[in-house]
Amino acid sequence: MRLRQRACIVGWHAHAAFTRACRRMRGATMPTERMPWACHPRMKPCAGFTLLEVVLAVTLALGLMAAMLTFYKQATDVRAAVLNDVRAVGAERAVMNRLTRELRAAFVYRFLNLGCEGGTSEMRFMTVTFPSGAMWLEQKVTDTDQLPREGDMMLIGYRLRYSEDEDGRPQVDGIERTCQRTPTARVSEEGCEIEALLVSPDIKFLRLRYWDGAAWIESWGGGGLPVAVEIVLGREPLPERVEPAEYPYPTFRRVVAIPAAPRSVPGAPAKSGEESGA
Repeated sequence: MRLRQRACIVGWHAHAAFTRACRRMRGATMPTERMPWACHPRMKPCAGFTLLEVVLAVTLALGLMAAMLTFYKQATDVRAAVLNDVRAVGAERAVMNRLTRELRAAFVYRFLNLGCEGGTSEMRFMTVTFPSGAMWLEQKVTDTDQLPREGDMMLIGYRLRYSEDEDGRPQVDGIERTCQRTPTARVSEEGCEIEALLVSPDIKFLRLRYWDGAAWIESWGGGGLPVAVEIVLGREPLPERVEPAEYPYPTFRRVVAIPAAPRSVPGAPAKSGEESGA
């Protein structure tokens, strides 16, 4: 260190002498110059960090960053789980409210002798609703893209949509709503007269029961309407070899009374003849 200071002092003196000589040759006076503090012989060298201290500092910084990232990941996971739960609950409530609204407007269409029919996992019924805004659009006879015909009576259906996974096993995609805006159409095919829409992919379980005025039955047939319909929705698919009545996951249940159904006379008998207690 002393050799380094001496070299620095010698260099500084040489530089100062050279500067003074140049300024004297030009006729300028040489101002007083001070020796830099780093080259002063009395100045002690500053001590730096050792390798161990640097390694410890880097290790502590990395540990703090890892803890912060772990906490942030846990917070984002909790937030995503809460948002998914809220979205699923909202989807269940929206589907249940829509199904309730359409069931309360159900009626018996005497021309087809059809009111409600279905089983434990699917159902269709006649209902009354306001036509869409497309009914009030003006169309010309020469228009190639004619809007589909519709009225205030529709044939509505609810069921679970199934598909196959990569291994060929069936899986539930969600709850599906079918709508036939022209009940008296001669040909009723999905994509033509029947609109099929996946209402919610979050609902993987659907169970229906019908109240005939005396007991709950598993299926409903004929041209009448049940007094009430019990609707049970779930987010998880029904496990294999498990009955719908023993569904092990949380459910969203509602009993919907149908105003147009008779109250004194029991409804149509079940197709399968199976009954379950209320």
